[in-house]
Amino acid sequence: MNLVETFSLAYEALKERRLRSTLTIIMVVMGASLIIALDGTGNGFSGFIDSQFKTLGTNVIILQPRSSSFKMDKTFIDSISKIEGVSEVIPYIQQISPISSGGEDQSTIVVGVDQSKLPLLFPTISLQNGAYVASSDSVGIALGSEIADTDSASGPFASVGQTAKLKYQRYEGTKPVISQRAFSVRGTLNTIGSSIVPVDNMVFISLSAADSFFERGGIYDGVYVVTEGTELNSAVQNRIRDRYSSDITITSPQAIANVIDNIKSGVYLFITIVAYVSLLVASVGIITTLHTSMMERIKEIGLLKALGFNNTLVLTLFLDEAAIIGIVGGCIGMGSGIGLAYVMSSFVGKSFKISGTSIQIIPSFNPVTLLNTWLLCVILSMISGFYPAWRASRLDPVVALRHE
Repeated sequence: MNLVETFSLAYEALKERRLRSTLTIIMVVMGASLIIALDGTGNGFSGFIDSQFKTLGTNVIILQPRSSSFKMDKTFIDSISKIEGVSEVIPYIQQISPISSGGEDQSTIVVGVDQSKLPLLFPTISLQNGAYVASSDSVGIALGSEIADTDSASGPFASVGQTAKLKYQRYEGTKPVISQRAFSVRGTLNTIGSSIVPVDNMVFISLSAADSFFERGGIYDGVYVVTEGTELNSAVQNRIRDRYSSDITITSPQAIANVIDNIKSGVYLFITIVAYVSLLVASVGIITTLHTSMMERIKEIGLLKALGFNNTLVLTLFLDEAAIIGIVGGCIGMGSGIGLAYVMSSFVGKSFKISGTSIQIIPSFNPVTLLNTWLLCVILSMISGFYPAWRASRLDPVVALRHE
């Protein structure tokens, strides 16, 4: 009797116990689905994080004061510039402010910065129309894509050459004072798509204009430090920390990415363990199913042996049943796991928001992982089915035929 015939007999035996076999296969499906879904969602999340941080320069370090008592001024900028490994020091002023144009209002983040340095900070940044604002331009403004191109039926919020008005509220004692200034749109930016740093929701003016309008008196909100290479980031951070450890906070986009990746890895490791435990539970179900089948079919086994089936053939017959459970469960599990990955990715994307925007995760699947998961289901099923198969093969045919 060849392998095809034994598989056919094994399949018929499983069909006779359809409900029990189906429940056992479902347990295998659940374990395989979780493994595939977690792998796909994890890969998709990693891809999302990588894509977000690609919009930031990998050799950029962000410095901010720990308290209002520490002033980041020109003296501080000159000091940082002299540190070994530093290529550029780019101060910025940042303020949340309403912006209005053509009778429409929005809330935006206004950033005063030397715009000729923006490509160093955001390598994927580019102009859609117009030009960047010159450092000496006190009335020019560049709009991020989400600000310039709203979903309004009346058309774009503002185009190059039009006027946009910024408002700034400050307090004189307890009395609020609102200042406003009209700016001329010099340029609009293409979409970057980053949720980590919401460039698309920002507007950019010159550093001098921000200093004057927001009345900062030459004090900056923070500093971007561009190192001579990503490999020098740690060394530069340590040198800055040695000088200003108690006065400033140091943030590295790469460090943030690493922390997020570590958190993700820890969470997915825990859930993956749960998935593998579910496969182990399925293996117990396979043992139970085949052992019960063996006990119910003792007379049948005795008859098969009387007809010439040897121990190896009986062993193969029961192992084939276990293999079929693993093959079917693994195949269905891969398909349902891919579907579950899209559901999980959608749920994660809607549950976690960055800058008020839901993140978009697209699952990614590694063919090697899919194949390994399928093989794991088959091999684990056959290992689980070995003991009942061995018991069946060792039955004495005379005793088996007399069994009631």
